[in-house]
Amino acid sequence: MKKLIEALMADPICNAIMSLITYIFYGAVIGLSLTPSAFLLYWVGVFLPFNSFLNVFLFALCVGVAIYLFFIVALIVFGIFERILTIGFKPGRYSTTSGTFARWIIYSGLHVILLNMVLPYVSGTIWNKLFYKILGAKIGKNVFINSPKLSDAYLLELGDNVVIGGDASITCHIFEGNTLILGNIKIGNNVLVGAETYIMPGVTIENNCNIGVKSFIRKNRVIEEKSMLLSFPASPARKVAEIISEGKEKKAKQ
Repeated sequence: MKKLIEALMADPICNAIMSLITYIFYGAVIGLSLTPSAFLLYWVGVFLPFNSFLNVFLFALCVGVAIYLFFIVALIVFGIFERILTIGFKPGRYSTTSGTFARWIIYSGLHVILLNMVLPYVSGTIWNKLFYKILGAKIGKNVFINSPKLSDAYLLELGDNVVIGGDASITCHIFEGNTLILGNIKIGNNVLVGAETYIMPGVTIENNCNIGVKSFIRKNRVIEEKSMLLSFPASPARKVAEIISEGKEKKAKQ
């Protein structure tokens, strides 16, 4: 399998054909998601000919409804296909010539389409959570997700009373060299993740933690229970050095 994938990737013609097939697949998924909206507009057009201002106005209203109908249907359709593509994915390291990586690339492209077309417009809604649950994310009670940037959610676990702030990035994958690394992310109960925070794979955030705005949590870290993380605001380098030095002194005295 490895040698076959390497050969296909090295051949520009095979590469182009594979890309074309993938794009046709993406187009089919988009088309399937658009079908209910297309039927709605077709039947509205049949019964509301453009012969008066009122009919044009009503048709325009139906176009607005059709857009949000597409959003809802797309979340379900894309979610199902993404879940199928990621069946069997587990935490680990995968070469760019592995079958898992090939599937992950197709899944990733599908997810990027949804990320740009739909997810930003449904953040904070029940439909957003439904999509991540379809992907396989474990989501507890009273969870509020105000971000479209939860990547590889089939490896994500959120406890009860969790708030994910606006545009927080929770990504269960990274690349190192030519290797795809997948890792679980577990967020416990009563955790606030501030806006624009970036969390890498392998991270565990225990219960009752407060992660400040624009914090950055490196891979494989464990944030202990009742911790509060704050990102450094813009400060003079000397002041930052003093703060770090004071922290080390206090820790040494403990």
